[in-house]
Amino acid sequence: MTAQDSKREAVFEAAADVFSTYGFRRTAMSDIAKAAGMSRPALYLMFTNKESLFRELAAFRQNQAIDEAIIRLARDEPLPARFIGAILTYEKVFYEPVAQSPHGAELIDINQSIAADSMKVGRDRLLGRLAAALEEAEVRGEATFAHILLTPRAYVELFMASINGVKKAATSNKDFRRRLRQMGVIFMASIAASFDRPEGAPRREAGRADEREDE
Repeated sequence: MTAQDSKREAVFEAAADVFSTYGFRRTAMSDIAKAAGMSRPALYLMFTNKESLFRELAAFRQNQAIDEAIIRLARDEPLPARFIGAILTYEKVFYEPVAQSPHGAELIDINQSIAADSMKVGRDRLLGRLAAALEEAEVRGEATFAHILLTPRAYVELFMASINGVKKAATSNKDFRRRLRQMGVIFMASIAASFDRPEGAPRREAGRADEREDE
């Protein structure tokens, strides 16, 4: 990493804290410059305006999250642990810091309006890596998509789209992680190589939960 890269990263960290504290609209470039320990003119030499800084910050955080998710995906673990763990890692780095801010809703809206293009590029990169991992797992016999009539890419897109509903329902980051794990277990069970019920295996009655789980 060059000195210039380190300087930009320091600005991103400072800007993230300021945006989280004050929100996008109430934050001024002078606030970010002060938090980064530099002059306002020096900050303007690096970024044209607040919008461009926010856009680059969002792309930086997303790529950081994707890189960490890819590392998590490469662990020597069963497929469900790797796949769900990678998504949890991505959300922990990219989504959760924003979600816990009192201005989270505003920051998410701003991100969707001024950083949509870069977010799409990053999202496509993430979906591509997750789908590739599932394709490799299918070749190794860890998963099968034959009975769900979805390609690995379509499966990943459906999974990631479903996370939006989990985010809306969650009451905290801890609750979000819990719900995401639960959803992940259900999704992964649908492509398990041993999905087919063995002949003669007991079948749970429709509409009944296993009472033992609540004891």
